[in-house]
Amino acid sequence: MRGSLITWMGLAISTASHVDAAAVTYPVPSVVPSRAAPLDRTPLGPSFEFFMWPSYMTNVTPVLQCLGQLTKVYKKTLPVRIGGTTQDRATYDPDFKGYVGYSVADPLDAPQTLTYGPAFFDLIHDFRLGFNRGDNNRTNTYEAVLKAKPKALKYLWGIELGNEPDFYLYQGKPVVVSPRNVTQEGADAASWAQGLIDVWEKPLPILAAGSYAGNTEYPLYPSTQYLISTAYSATIRAATKWYSGHLYASRKNLDTEMNHNQTVSDLAVFFNKISAANAVGRDFILGETDFHSEDLVIDSTFGAAISTLDRSLRALSMGMHRVFYHQGTVNQAYFNWWGTDVIHTPFYGAYLAVLAVAGGDQILESDTGNTSYAQYVIYKKGKPVKAVLINTDYFSGNGTRTASSFTMTGLRDGTVRAIRMTGSSSELRASVVHNQPSFLPTIGGQYFSDRDCALVGEPAAENARVSSGEVAFTLKASEAMLVSL
Repeated sequence: MRGSLITWMGLAISTASHVDAAAVTYPVPSVVPSRAAPLDRTPLGPSFEFFMWPSYMTNVTPVLQCLGQLTKVYKKTLPVRIGGTTQDRATYDPDFKGYVGYSVADPLDAPQTLTYGPAFFDLIHDFRLGFNRGDNNRTNTYEAVLKAKPKALKYLWGIELGNEPDFYLYQGKPVVVSPRNVTQEGADAASWAQGLIDVWEKPLPILAAGSYAGNTEYPLYPSTQYLISTAYSATIRAATKWYSGHLYASRKNLDTEMNHNQTVSDLAVFFNKISAANAVGRDFILGETDFHSEDLVIDSTFGAAISTLDRSLRALSMGMHRVFYHQGTVNQAYFNWWGTDVIHTPFYGAYLAVLAVAGGDQILESDTGNTSYAQYVIYKKGKPVKAVLINTDYFSGNGTRTASSFTMTGLRDGTVRAIRMTGSSSELRASVVHNQPSFLPTIGGQYFSDRDCALVGEPAAENARVSSGEVAFTLKASEAMLVSL
């Protein structure tokens, strides 16, 4: 436990030498530009692996408390997605008395088959729920959907039929029919959607469509544009509430993958998908994302927290409606925000992102998108109210730590107040228990207690004077700031 540790992280990093790396200047438009993207009231949340959902709700100490922290910032119930690979391995049993049942040789393994019953839906609160399409048992899947309807309808904001169907061929799923191609998958997705509409009846729209991994190594999946223009009938389009896609990083070097220009590049594939959904009056959601889909230690680092913050704000500034960060097997998936009794480093990036967007109406990315440095501006009632500055340069923890000057222009003269997210290096892992608070990340001088997710430590804010419309902050490599304007 770390409840007694109250020293501010800045004491640790102040002893490391640093050198100026770059100076960047970004405008803060005083009136919201037309290219700014609208913000949902709760645009960021977690996605829970299907079979792990009951464990996260009943066995993992920090989860409910940390979800409460995010809800407190939003002042509204946090949206959650339940789904993932194991939703396509799950069989519904109306007589099953537990939440979920399965057998594995190792508790860190995901089951190849599992059973769940009506009690599973008792844990639902404002959720998008995934069901099994891959096993091609429509009777069973639709039975589960209809059971969820009376038990969880007031909390259910979307139904997802199948997780990452572009992998079905390689997973040997029964739903695959030869020849496997875009046409076959699009037709099958449409057939399942129509089947759901027929049994569900109302309220509509309810479908969350797509949910493809979008991995270029497995290209046999229809694009959002194809679903809308070719595969889906007018009835299915009307019953579709959201279109959705997934994103994981492919590169395995932390210094490359956490960089802002790489984040911009990774997300660029979604521009056309967002536009296609918006053109028919629907929003696009990043239904499942995180740093990497495989288990890499770098996913639990402070660099991953920086990436989580940057990816969230970049995705929202592109026009994505919501972004969901996946939580896999407890104590096994490095990208998880929580373990059984520990809060992992990436949660800090998610929390700062929520602090940034909460209460905002629109978001604008005002940097160039081709450097290590990012600036996002959040607007409310047409005026800028917050800005986020991010230095995504890598720092190993050894040698000289670079620092960059961020100048914001176009502001009213006066004083602005900021809080800093920092850690001792890009490689810092909060999940490794330390005796010194200097090895923990902080936001505004505070860190999260593993015991109850409370913020611990004296709050530390920084004030800066705006003169002639300009103000500057210095950020070391792998730091971010939230500035209240």
